[in-house]
Amino acid sequence: MTTRALAPYEIILLTQALETRHRHRDRLFLLLAVTTGFRVSELLTLRFGQLLTSTSQVAKEITVARRLMKGGHGVRAKTVRSRRVPLNETARAAVETYLATLTVPPATDTFVFLSRKGDNRPISRCQAHLLIKTLAREVGLDASRVGCHSTRKTYARGLYEASGHDLIKTQRLMGHTNPMTTARYLDTNEAELDTLVLGFNPMSASPQTGHR
Repeated sequence: MTTRALAPYEIILLTQALETRHRHRDRLFLLLAVTTGFRVSELLTLRFGQLLTSTSQVAKEITVARRLMKGGHGVRAKTVRSRRVPLNETARAAVETYLATLTVPPATDTFVFLSRKGDNRPISRCQAHLLIKTLAREVGLDASRVGCHSTRKTYARGLYEASGHDLIKTQRLMGHTNPMTTARYLDTNEAELDTLVLGFNPMSASPQTGHR
């Protein structure tokens, strides 16, 4: 079963639950995921040197190098580009909030989503997936279609709506090479299709000039 995008109220519910439980690292993971659209494997490569400037201020943008992107190494590496994403107000505030919970300022080479096991090692993809899915169950959501990829779909859906349903702009912001890939991220449910049909009136279409 494919994952789905998260609704705004669900993001609020999840982040509030993480905040209440003092799971500050996980809260930052969720908020950066839905505001940058990076894949989980790309998010887990982030180090504090990418999030902070030389003066320890939150950066205005982050870049993931090509070699760390999906498909960024191997035979298709030349078709993959590094991805730069500006950090919006929500993302930058989330970073600042997380930094305020740390007792020691992080080193630039320290992984942002640090595992509690091992020395300077990020959490695994499996841990990140369980983080989202388990939390969804705990707050009462149907977790059958919720997972890490839900955050990237949430990002795609939000951009698509904010751009006035511009598929090409959404494609570029997602870092896809093909708009058809982006289209697969934009789930459409039956209720939306029903509304579209019910609001359509063929009699109000502009008359054709001339007849064949």
